[in-house]
Amino acid sequence: MQPVSTLLFFVGYLLALPIAFRMTSVVAKQHRMAFTGHQLGVFLATVGWLTRGAFVVVLIHAAWMIGVRIWFSANPGSSSG
Repeated sequence: MQPVSTLLFFVGYLLALPIAFRMTSVVAKQHRMAFTGHQLGVFLATVGWLTRGAFVVVLIHAAWMIGVRIWFSANPGSSSG
């Protein structure tokens, strides 16, 4: 087991998943802080997968980050921080 990648998984998914479960609300209300936290969490988890050499999983995570970013940018909701 690689302790660095395990730590990145733990911190990244702990940060990203709770926000991902309410992503519709985050996008609709344009919660920028929550969105940034989600993106940071996915990025950390992606780096964890990268350190293990799981390039397919890295591509899936990168596609998710890009897709959610496009979704967030395309939705003109109220700006609430």
